Amino acid sequence: MAAVDLSPPTHRERKKQATRRAIHAAALQLVERHGLAGATIEAISEQAGVAPRTFWSYFTSKEEAVLDHDPERPERLRLALLSRPFGEDALTSVQAVLEEDIVSRATDRAVSIRIAELVRREPELRAAVSATFDQVGQALVTAVAERTGQNPERDVYPGLLVGSACVACRVAFLRWTGLPGRPGLRTLLGEAFHQLAAGLSGPLPRESRR
Repeated sequence: MAAVDLSPPTHRERKKQATRRAIHAAALQLVERHGLAGATIEAISEQAGVAPRTFWSYFTSKEEAVLDHDPERPERLRLALLSRPFGEDALTSVQAVLEEDIVSRATDRAVSIRIAELVRREPELRAAVSATFDQVGQALVTAVAERTGQNPERDVYPGLLVGSACVACRVAFLRWTGLPGRPGLRTLLGEAFHQLAAGLSGPLPRESRR
């Protein structure tokens, strides 16, 4: 199995992460205020305290900046899935990898709600989210196929498993950001995957969902 790099970030990497967060925060605020069309790269860069050329070093579009798109995410998830314990069933492995990824990215519920509201409002952001799901899905399908000895071009299992898992994550995330008072994100993800593992012939009793 491929190894996942768990070494702590260097000073240079921490500085880059801080710059990335500043650009993301500026893009989110300005798009909320002016809409995606009204928020320019120049204005986002100025608010983030960087030059426009620095913006392009981190993101290829305003959509990516708002969503904090990480181009290394699909490959990182593929490697994480390949690193799961040998013999673990594929659904459990996919759940563990996706849960850790989503929870680690959604550390601030208020920010996640703001992004979700913008995605509902801006068609270009919805398209960008779909593209990200496609990239992540393709990477995970490749890893599931490798773990299960199947052909991702011929066999339906890898694509069906990953597609169902991604939908489960999306449903849980939308519930989490939809209304105040919802359970924690990890709890909702656990409920979604528990239902998925049990099958979709009917809903589970409420007391057995977790």
